[in-house]
Amino acid sequence: MESVFSVKSISKSFKNVNALKDVSLEIKPGEIFGLLGPDGAGKSTLLYIAGGLMKPDAGEAYLLGANMLKNPDEVKPKIGFLPQGLGLSLAAELSIEENMDYFARINNVPRQQREKLKNELLSVTKLSKFRDRQAKNLSGGMKQKLGLCCTLIHSPQLVFLDEPTTGVDPISRRDIWYLINKIIKEREITIILTTSYMDEAERCHRSALMHEGEILAIGDMEHLTKQIDGKLLEIHVNDQQNALNAIKKIDGIKVVYPMGHRLNAIYSNGNGSSAGDLQKKAIAAGIEIKGVEEGIPTLEDIFLTKVMKESGGSDLEALEEFFGKSGSDVSKNKDDLMIEVKNLYKYFGKFAAVDNVSFYVKRGEIFGFLGPNGAGKTTTIKMLCGLYPPSKGTGKIGRFNLMKEQFGIKKSIGYMSQKFSLYRDLTVGENVELYAGIYGVPGNELKRRKELILRISDLSGKDRVMTESLPMGIKQRLALGCAIIHKPEVIFLDEPTSGVDPVARRLFWDNIFFLARRMGVTILVTTHYMDEAEHCDRLSLMHMGKLIALGSPDELKDKVNGEIGTMFELLTESPFETMDLLAGKFGFCNIFGRRIHLYTTDHERDKIVINRILEEKGITLLDIREKAVPFEDVFVYFCEKAEREAV
Repeated sequence: MESVFSVKSISKSFKNVNALKDVSLEIKPGEIFGLLGPDGAGKSTLLYIAGGLMKPDAGEAYLLGANMLKNPDEVKPKIGFLPQGLGLSLAAELSIEENMDYFARINNVPRQQREKLKNELLSVTKLSKFRDRQAKNLSGGMKQKLGLCCTLIHSPQLVFLDEPTTGVDPISRRDIWYLINKIIKEREITIILTTSYMDEAERCHRSALMHEGEILAIGDMEHLTKQIDGKLLEIHVNDQQNALNAIKKIDGIKVVYPMGHRLNAIYSNGNGSSAGDLQKKAIAAGIEIKGVEEGIPTLEDIFLTKVMKESGGSDLEALEEFFGKSGSDVSKNKDDLMIEVKNLYKYFGKFAAVDNVSFYVKRGEIFGFLGPNGAGKTTTIKMLCGLYPPSKGTGKIGRFNLMKEQFGIKKSIGYMSQKFSLYRDLTVGENVELYAGIYGVPGNELKRRKELILRISDLSGKDRVMTESLPMGIKQRLALGCAIIHKPEVIFLDEPTSGVDPVARRLFWDNIFFLARRMGVTILVTTHYMDEAEHCDRLSLMHMGKLIALGSPDELKDKVNGEIGTMFELLTESPFETMDLLAGKFGFCNIFGRRIHLYTTDHERDKIVINRILEEKGITLLDIREKAVPFEDVFVYFCEKAEREAV
């Protein structure tokens, strides 16, 4: 079968950086192909060269049969491209429908065909009833769905999607993937995408894992899974962080990392590489183990196994030295309420962006603040940071009154905004010095604090490097360093790991854990990564301006189990078709990666029902097992429940 995308022995260097090293790759028609890798792996450079936007130092590139180094304009009408960033391809002042009409006209789509495609795309993405709303007034998830609709309106043969769901909530991500699956099924379209969500990458037919300009592994899930050296074991513990450090030292552990509420480990120790063997060793090492079971490797496990050993860890000693005795003291009363809000409202005109919100956060807690795009999270955080005056309500941040002392609040907290909060045209050192000046850091302390911030950010000796040139994960750690340069007792982190690869996210969370657990810093964090939500001590779920759920991750999971039953996890070769078949039979059914999650109160009966339904359609059930509810299902369940009750 002739490939639609082909690069042969491509190399590209930027000064002293080898962005691509002799890379060869072919992609077949009709594939969903994933390009995966940490920041700086070479993914975007490869796409730019393949798309004719950049010349390589060596090698060849072909797209839809055209030589992209000689005739890049030949295939432009046949391709679609959705750039990274929420709504970057859209005209902000135009409505949803006007944006789609505009993209159709510039791509010469006949009017009759345009109307048919437009209505179909708006229906699948659930945007039909908002067609008159301006793009600038859309939530992040709606912007991305509209951007994808505009990319597809001229029926391209090949579509490039660069991080299409970064910064998008789980419900909107699901809608986007239904659209991707639908167009692949109904049209002869090839999709090449990059993503930082490994569950999404599992839905690709094949994936290439890149690192430092090279392809480490390529193939479908079955092929990639075989490259793991050992067994994947899921370890359930009481104290995740202490257990993590202790398990790393056990003989036979290749790599271990947090995965939501549990630890995942790749374990190989000869003939005894079993869950029972590891549990015995862990107990002998004094680790409190609740249970160990063998798991089915996911693409995230493969990614972390391949890349994590080559990544440095966080400099937690520098973080401890930075705060020292004069910073937040973990020995202080942990029952102190550092954030407290009651009946908080924020109106924009007659619209209640925040509607009667109440919660508290204690000293040293990691408090998750979750919700779909447009739920009101960022508006709430801006009120708590003194950036917006509340319309109604009461509260305090530390010792400062939320309604009367906004200036005091700004000086006493650390804030890392949803959008990148550093100045890209300044050097690393200049950014640190700027924030030190803003927060009033004494001049005699600046040199030492700057040195420690650079160590925390893994940037020692690089204070003259331009911030714009840094990998995303390093930028975010630098942004965190700038947010804490004045040693605040409360830190607000608004989607700090959005678009950051799995390894960099884990290194960032090492810092969060240390700040809260060892330094007693109170942290309120928003995220669309549901495995990160499970790292929080407590969390709230916000939707349509209201708090719809509040509690610890386990408390919210128990509530879901009590209302809809326990979860079956199913694995088939056709996850979306399986989902369509089973969704009507079960009250709550969700797709995660390649697996289907459905809930039942009668396992034995429903296992028979599931097998019968799939057998009738010729779908083989590869695996079915009872599993603990993941937090993404908790998120989707409470949001859908709130929407039903609001009607």
